[in-house]
Amino acid sequence: MHGPQGSPFDFDMPMAGAFEEVIAPERLVFITNAMPDKTGQPQLEVRNGVTFEDCNGKTRVTLHAIVLRSTPAVAGAIAGMEQGWTQSLEKLAALLDQLA
Repeated sequence: MHGPQGSPFDFDMPMAGAFEEVIAPERLVFITNAMPDKTGQPQLEVRNGVTFEDCNGKTRVTLHAIVLRSTPAVAGAIAGMEQGWTQSLEKLAALLDQLA
């Protein structure tokens, strides 16, 4: 993961994760672990649920993210999660529009 250019998170952040549920083409649930501390332990663990719904030939994507574990050091990242996901999904939509 890489934060927005010019932001306090403008650097590469290693992430790991695992899918818990895949129901094509309707739903994904996955856990992400990010922002390892000096010992390599993730400071942030999030369960993400994404649903995909047909809306008149387009796809509505809904994301629910639940922070399972965090440390005070990642409070800024948590505060920016909604904005970060929104920007990522907007970039995906723009890319898909180009491919259409």
